[in-house]
Amino acid sequence: MAATLGLALTLGLLAAPSAMAQAAAPAAAAASAPTLRPEVAKPLAAAQEAVKAGDNKAALARIAEAEAMPGLTPYETYILRRIKAIALYGVGDIANSLAVLESVLPLSELPAAEKTPLQAMAANLALRLNSYPKAAELIRGYLAGGGSDSELKRLYPQVLARAGDHAGAVRELNAVVAADEAAQRTPSESTLRQLAISLNETGDPAGYAANIERLAFTTGKSEYWAAVFGFLAKKPGFASERLQLDVYRLRRAVGSPLQGSELADMAFRAQQAGLPAEAQALMDDGYAQNLLGTGKDAAEDKKLRDAVTKSAAQDKAALADSEASAQKAKEGNALVNLGFAVSGAGAHERALALMTAGIAKGGLRRPDEANLHLAVAQWRAGKTDDALKTLATVQGADGTAELARLWSLYLRSPAKK
Repeated sequence: MAATLGLALTLGLLAAPSAMAQAAAPAAAAASAPTLRPEVAKPLAAAQEAVKAGDNKAALARIAEAEAMPGLTPYETYILRRIKAIALYGVGDIANSLAVLESVLPLSELPAAEKTPLQAMAANLALRLNSYPKAAELIRGYLAGGGSDSELKRLYPQVLARAGDHAGAVRELNAVVAADEAAQRTPSESTLRQLAISLNETGDPAGYAANIERLAFTTGKSEYWAAVFGFLAKKPGFASERLQLDVYRLRRAVGSPLQGSELADMAFRAQQAGLPAEAQALMDDGYAQNLLGTGKDAAEDKKLRDAVTKSAAQDKAALADSEASAQKAKEGNALVNLGFAVSGAGAHERALALMTAGIAKGGLRRPDEANLHLAVAQWRAGKTDDALKTLATVQGADGTAELARLWSLYLRSPAKK
């Protein structure tokens, strides 16, 4: 009876193995095994049958009879608790089923081979109860004991975070990310999101920002890029006003949408920077998307559109004279600016020739900004590899280097639009 009961209580608690194998065991082994007294075995056997029949209330009643027996041995206690954990689970009393199961885990009567599976079951019960500190403790023991269930491994960092152990979650998630990268796999979005959250909770803003960037890089999603641009504006020394037009360009490239007012502001800044063809294209795009020319700003939008259209036409008509004047200049600023303006009009090869000549001539007011704009022109021309090489040369402390780094991040992204 003792042997039959012991085998019938399963690793997963819910399925019963056959007793046939035990019946065939050598007599010497059976004689040395711990046993149940008949007065304890009888109600426990009845309880086991009731569990198999799905009558868990009856099973609990018979277990109570066994519990009332005086002088229960450690082995009897062990068997009783295993059956009781099943019956409690069967009647939906998850909390007490977990408590009884936990009381079984440290018992010396529990076979070593069964401890790890029972820890997994206990952990799952704790998760059912949203008892995250308890679940974290159980999963930790399960994994330390060699448990290999992939779902529990996956859940463990999330459980640690839910339990308030964000430092532990960061440790586990960093290991997951490192393993993914070593295997040349892209870490999952859920892993990086949880890592970012836990880094933020541990007071690591740099780590948090880095993981948001990694999410933007791996997923290409606009919400992550929007957060990246929020960090960018707060960078110490970032020349926000002067570089706002460049920020807008990168936002449009990565697919972070501009509102109508932002698109109009971008066109206005392009016009002020001597880039009317780019400004005209922006206004046309805004009108095509019904972002401009409607509502309370309709009149202002039309005024700006008329102005940039006129300027773009004048620039096109005067292009030959502008190029001749820029070529005669001692410094390269005029050639770089003219080339970038031509890039905005879509004449990419001519734009690159002008900008390259201007940078080579030297004497630039802002050489890092010139190289940043050259990289943008190269990207517009479809020369991504050239753009990446140019971006690597941008070292400005005014924010141009940071913009170059983000452009490089985008251009290398597997999710690049």
